[in-house]
Amino acid sequence: MILNDKQQIFNQVKGEIIEINIGEDFSSLTLQVGHSNFRNVNLSCKTHNFNELIQSKSIGDKVLVQFYISSNKKNDRWYTTANLLSITRDN
Repeated sequence: MILNDKQQIFNQVKGEIIEINIGEDFSSLTLQVGHSNFRNVNLSCKTHNFNELIQSKSIGDKVLVQFYISSNKKNDRWYTTANLLSITRDN
């Protein structure tokens, strides 16, 4: 389920879920990606959407996630966020 129906192509990454953080307003998912050089990727979204997306997923599952990148400037510094759009199991 992708909540944004105006854009046709999104970024995607495959990985293993290593952390799930559920907050009051925003929640996040951390994936371990890569083959020989593992990296952690953190993706976030609003909690009410996150609960739908993460349903029946757990730590250790291999998944394919779609996301988009956004940036904002705060206190003269730029911050970039990977915004979670969809999660599907990777077979």
